[in-house]
Formats: sequence, C-alpha cells, structure tokens
Amino acid sequence: MNTLRALGRLSAPWLAALALTGCDAEFDPGTQVDSLRVLAVRADVPFAHPGDTVHLSALSYDPAARPIQWAWAACPSPVGAGVEDCLDQVRASAAKGELPVLASGEGVDNIDVPVPADALEGIPLIARSQALAGIVSVACPGNLEVLSIDSRIPFRCTDPGSGAELGLHDMVVGVKRLFLRETEVNQNPTIDNVLFDGEVWPSDDVKEVDGCISDDYLYDDCKNTGHEISAVVSPDSFEAGSDEFGRNFSENLVVQHYNTDGMFEDEVRLANDAETHWSARSGSSGTTVTLWFVVRDDRGGVSWTTRRVHVR
Repeated sequence: MNTLRALGRLSAPWLAALALTGCDAEFDPGTQVDSLRVLAVRADVPFAHPGDTVHLSALSYDPAARPIQWAWAACPSPVGAGVEDCLDQVRASAAKGELPVLASGEGVDNIDVPVPADALEGIPLIARSQALAGIVSVACPGNLEVLSIDSRIPFRCTDPGSGAELGLHDMVVGVKRLFLRETEVNQNPTIDNVLFDGEVWPSDDVKEVDGCISDDYLYDDCKNTGHEISAVVSPDSFEAGSDEFGRNFSENLVVQHYNTDGMFEDEVRLANDAETHWSARSGSSGTTVTLWFVVRDDRGGVSWTTRRVHVR
C-alpha cells in the first residue's frame, strides 16, 4: 500500500452546508435514499498523528443492491477546502502517471491509511492548525477503471452489461479530510440510544407503523401518523477544552436523518436537541423502511446507527 502524502493548508469547513432546507412536494428530499449514496465516511481517529494508521469506513446504500466497485486515492498537497481542489490534485497526478491509489476493488468500502512519521515536517508552526490530509473515495455500481490521463475525474465507471460509461449521477465521488495533529485527539461521537415515541428503540426492533394518506413529501400533511424519533448522543461526545495550539474550543454536533422512504419533520437537528418526527408515506404500505441517524461534530468526527420500520 502506498504511504499517504496528502498534506496541505486547508480551512476547516463546518458542516452548515449540510443543513438542508425543506423541499417542495414535487422534489424528493435530500433525506430520501433512492439511488446509490455514500452517506458518510468515518475515520477511527479523526485527528491523525504522524506514524498513525487511520482506518476509514464508508456508510453507503444502493437500493438496487448491485455489487459496488470502490477506489481510494490520496490528494497530494490540496490547496483548498473544496472537493474540486482535491480532485484537481488527483487529476494532475493521474496525468503524470503518479495517481496515489491506496486501494480499489469490489466491496472495498473501508481502508487503512498510513500517515508518514514526517507528516508535519516542513509545515510552519503557524500553519499547523490547518494541516489536513485528503482522501478521495469513488463508489461505482459497475466496472471501475483508474485512468492515467488528464481527466477532471480520473476514474471511469461503466455498465457491466452494455459497457456504456456511467456519469457522475450514477457513481459517487467524495473527499474525506483528516486533521493532522502532533498530540491532540478527537473522539468520534457516541450514540447511546435511539428513541421512538419516547421509548428506547433497540437496533433489532422493527417498528410497525401506519402510513400517511398522502404520497407527497410534506410532513405537515402527515402529522397524524407521525412518530417522535431521536438519536441520543452521549454527554462526553460534546468535547471542549484547549487544543494543542492553546485555543479554546467547544464542539457543535448535528444529527442528519436519512431514509429509504418517508418524511422527516427536520432533516438536520442539533445533537443536544435532537427530537424530530417521522412519518411513512402511503406508497410505503407493505414495505420495510430503513432509517439512518448520522451524527457529526465540527472537528471531523462522525458516527451512525440504523433502524427499520415496517409500514402496514
């Protein structure tokens, strides 16, 4: 496996852009997982130290249950905070035949990333608070090929039957950022419980519910069939203190909600006030719906849990 050489001076973006607003009835909401989606990528240590090996794992779902080909590649010296900045570096490396592919293959939705012992050398102390490493992930519901050409995205995903090239709306490309620190640590959030109508909801308990009479994605039309749900995050997940640069911090955490069908009153909630409501649609009758709860802090930490509901 290639050693990660993905240092850079990036702004640490907060996740406010993920706080989706409500959608009109004619559009599927962002919480609706009805195509291949990668909902999150988790690092076992969000703050990586020189010499660490970081394990990344992806939370993905494909309604068609197709075999998914994955590829993971390092972004050499990214120069900005956006996905495009990292992809530009990957594209340039591929054009020179130097694309640092860390792993690829069917079902490879997790990977070990070694961080070099000299990862922070050469970065001035004044800039180390913004030192990040970037890892590109690609999920392809077909045949995935790594290209050694100057292409905007140096990966080709093709249909396994026809051989036709699939576009960006068919495969999922993302960037996971790792904070690079000398000694500081950050723990991923811990989800203690999920509540359903105020009661603990075990992960193996499939709830039986009635669907709304409406098929629109408007929760206000379905309050009479709604249920209160909440991901309960442990108190010690809200970390605070002083970082290794002497700056005080206090973490903010959010809970994002996703499902295979249905509607949430709130798609995103603050983790310290996470109660929201969910209702099935009439079109879900006779099916089992999956719900995901994804908790993120603003320092790169993420955790998730899943529950299921059967609609009568």
